[in-house]
Parts: sequence; C-alpha cells; structure tokens
Amino acid sequence: MKLINLTLSYLFVSSISFAQELEKTSITNGTFVASSFISDNEGWLADNNGKIWHMANGGQSWDSINVEQSFSRLNFTDELNGFGVSANTLYKSVNGGHTWTVIDIPENVLIKTIFFLDGSNGFLGSYQKIYRTIDGGGSWSVFDIENISVNDFYFTGNSIGIAVGRDDELNRCVWRTSDGGETWENVFNEENYYMNSVYFISENIGWAAGYYDRAGIMEPAIIKTTDGGVTWQENYRYTGISSDGETLTDIRFKNELEGYALSVHNYDLYTTDGGETWNLVNDSEIMSETPVFGLYKTLAGHAHLYLAGKSGTVDIWK
Repeated sequence: MKLINLTLSYLFVSSISFAQELEKTSITNGTFVASSFISDNEGWLADNNGKIWHMANGGQSWDSINVEQSFSRLNFTDELNGFGVSANTLYKSVNGGHTWTVIDIPENVLIKTIFFLDGSNGFLGSYQKIYRTIDGGGSWSVFDIENISVNDFYFTGNSIGIAVGRDDELNRCVWRTSDGGETWENVFNEENYYMNSVYFISENIGWAAGYYDRAGIMEPAIIKTTDGGVTWQENYRYTGISSDGETLTDIRFKNELEGYALSVHNYDLYTTDGGETWNLVNDSEIMSETPVFGLYKTLAGHAHLYLAGKSGTVDIWK
C-alpha cells in the first residue's frame, strides 16, 4: 500500500462566475475512470492502471491499492462492502477494496450499470433487462423491458428507485419502482430524450441528464422531478449545439441549489440556483488535466463534489 500526502492548491474560477474555490489535487499519473463515495470524507477512485485509490479524510491523503482489475464501475455501500465491474465481470469486496472476488451473473448479460443498496440488495442494468439480487449476487431475478438500454440507477430508499436509459422505438427513458425493484413503471416518455445519469438530493428532488435527439443532432438535456420521480419535466436543453452534437454523461448535486453535469466533450455545466439556470464550465480552468472525451471524467460526492480525470487529478467543489 502506498500513502500519498497531498498539498492542496486553490483555483478561483472567476471567468465563469463560480463563487467557490476548487481544491485541485494531483494523485497519480493514471486516468481515473470510475468512482464511488459513501460520504464527503470517504471514497474510492479507480484508474486505468489497475489501482484503486481510497481516502477517508476528505481528500487530504489517498491510499493506493493494487488490484488485478481495471474497473469501469464502482459502487461501495459502506466502508467495507463494495462492488465493481471490469471487462463485463461483476466483483465484490468485503474489505474496503483490498481484495475482490467474482460474483456470478446470468449468462449473456452486458452490464451497463450497477447500484447496490447494501451488501445484499442490488441491481444490474443491461439491454432489455433489469436484474435484481437480494443475497449479494447469489441469485438473480429479472425484469424485462423491451428495447431498453438501462444506463443508470438511483434509489432514495429501500423501496423507491429510478432507472434511466434509452428506448429506440417507444421513446421511454425513465422508469420508477415503488416496491424495491420487483416491478418498474415508465414515468417519462417524451419523444427523443435519452438519459445517461440520474441523481437525487432528497426523497422528492432529483435530476436526470443525457441528450435530446433533434433530427440526428444530440442536444444536452436535463430533466427534473420534485415528487420523487412520479413526474418529470424538462429542466434544460441547449438548442444551439453544432452538427457534431453533445451529450451529458453524469450529474450530481451538492445540495438543492448547487450541481454539476459532465459532458462527453467540452460542455460541462454547473448551476447555483437549483437548475433554474445552467452555466457553461470553462474546462481549461476547472478540469485542465481532463481530456475532452467523457469516458475519462468521473464525478462523485455528496455535499462536496469530486471531479476526477486524466493525469490523476481531482478537483473538489466544497
């Protein structure tokens, strides 16, 4: 194990009217591709060099853990229990990420996303199916959703959960469960919306981010709920995008007012008024070490947001 102590530098981003100072840290020369935080003080980052980086002091120092896998997804439920996806294989750790064992999943499952409530209860999102386990992956039940690609989950409790994704035929992109994942109901079916990420700041208030398909051009789009995911409304859509298009890949909020949305290229957004207005982030100032392609940016945290990317850098928005 390697412990790195960090000297934090402060970056004041005046040109985009950020009223906060971002703590910029340099951790490793790898590229961070996955993250999971259980609190503002404790979280894990996975890089593309077969390492997991753990911190339990708000980012002041990070432990380097050498693992055999390069994880594309991480999901820790407490300080010991965590799940990860590498090369379409599901893994579980019971010692804070130091060692990992393979969890059997049904055959021919393409894992798009995972969400675990605890060490026993969790979900896999795939194409046309949602898989559920109540025994830590020992067995799986399946809910069929025809033509759907599930990209992300969020549960506000043991019963209420949201799944987002895309449906190329019936224009559905948000589903809700009120029975812990046994059944799912489509709750947003406006045409041409495709969602990649969903996040709730409370039981009632949540956002989903992705894009709107306007005649083949992807326009960054955000939708919002204020009733626990029962109904959704468009919160933001940028209609002036170039012919290349753009999509949002992740969204997180520090509180009901301050939030951040990651993009595939250079269209990261932030808000300080609960999404009433969204402002374009100057990547060269906030994520100067992050490449333009979204797979190399990851976003995590709670009241503090951690933005990690290329060259092992992390920006903390407190």
